[in-house]
Amino acid sequence: MLPTRAPGVTRRRHVRDTLAREDDFGVALILILLTIIVFAAATGVWGQFVSVALSGFTLLFVLHTAGAHRRTFRASTIVVSFAVLGAAISVLLGETAATATAGLVGLLLAVVAPIVILRRIVVSPTITVRLVLGALSIYLLLGLAYAYLFPLIATLTHEPFFVQTTAPNASDYIYFSYTTLATIGFGDFTAGTSVGRMVAVSEGLVGQLYLVSAVALLVGNVGRQLRRNEPH
Repeated sequence: MLPTRAPGVTRRRHVRDTLAREDDFGVALILILLTIIVFAAATGVWGQFVSVALSGFTLLFVLHTAGAHRRTFRASTIVVSFAVLGAAISVLLGETAATATAGLVGLLLAVVAPIVILRRIVVSPTITVRLVLGALSIYLLLGLAYAYLFPLIATLTHEPFFVQTTAPNASDYIYFSYTTLATIGFGDFTAGTSVGRMVAVSEGLVGQLYLVSAVALLVGNVGRQLRRNEPH
């Protein structure tokens, strides 16, 4: 959950203390939502630059608040730094190379962040509301991961992924992924190959099973101590 500012604490210090807190998955959840929206809506070099910067910051915040290993955090910091630098150069030169860097950072966020959050949940001695928010963050990142998997399928099969269009953009894949994950099924986009349909079905199943099992289990056991803290 979002922390409130204590009386007498400056706004700058409040922000700094918030960013330094561990297991602050409420903030992480909001950042992930913003990243998904910006990534889908980003157009032009400036849009891609904002997408790279926001997704990079979200990745590093999630890794920090989930207590990722130093090597993982340092490696991710290096990748994010080069990605932001590349996006900034693209803005100055008016090129579109920022699209590739945005995709790279977004892929790291979709693949690495859920693993780190899951590890944090598993090793935590007590189930808290923050861990439930962490589990919901994993749910959102699952949709982002599938949004990267769908165009990869199109590349490997050498066939358009969708029946309705042969030139989908990032927002189309993200839209299809989350409507599939939530089993909404509007039908305006449908997978055109057998592999694509099977992967889409797997996303719907994983999404529903995850909510009714993992998230429901955590919610039902909030406050329960799973293991005693071992003395150092």
